[in-house]
Amino acid sequence: MTIPNNNPATNPEEEEDEIIDLPHVDNSRLIARFSRSLVGRMFNQDIRSTDALIAFMPRSNIWGVEGRVHGIDLGNSRFQFDFDSEADLQRLLNKRPCHFNRWSFSLERWIPHVGDSFPNNMVFWIRISGIPTHFWMEENFRAIRSRLGDVKAVDARAARVQVP
Repeated sequence: MTIPNNNPATNPEEEEDEIIDLPHVDNSRLIARFSRSLVGRMFNQDIRSTDALIAFMPRSNIWGVEGRVHGIDLGNSRFQFDFDSEADLQRLLNKRPCHFNRWSFSLERWIPHVGDSFPNNMVFWIRISGIPTHFWMEENFRAIRSRLGDVKAVDARAARVQVP
């Protein structure tokens, strides 16, 4: 794997980024360690504090996972939460979209990814109105979802569909 070296102190005369070749290593244990992680990104980085979000969101009156999750600032308005349990992680994913101090942020399951565009999706629940309750069946909402594009989930009991 290669990564750019953006540190001008390394070679101040060089205008282009220097490429650093990383040795091939077995990182499967590290990848497994992050299997119960969520990665997020603040979209308005100039106004919102990532450190404040990391401290605030796990609280019992917000996510209710205080003491069962560890958050870290990854830089560039990105952050990661490592969960003790898969159940807590799934419960948080189902609460999306997320917001902090009246600003939405992206929150996705961690994957081994390199690049500036991850995470970049917002997941929303769309409530479908005008359907009589005796037609609130998953098959009917799946038929409706084809008009909405990619639909991740259907909640027929609440007449809503989840879209990225």
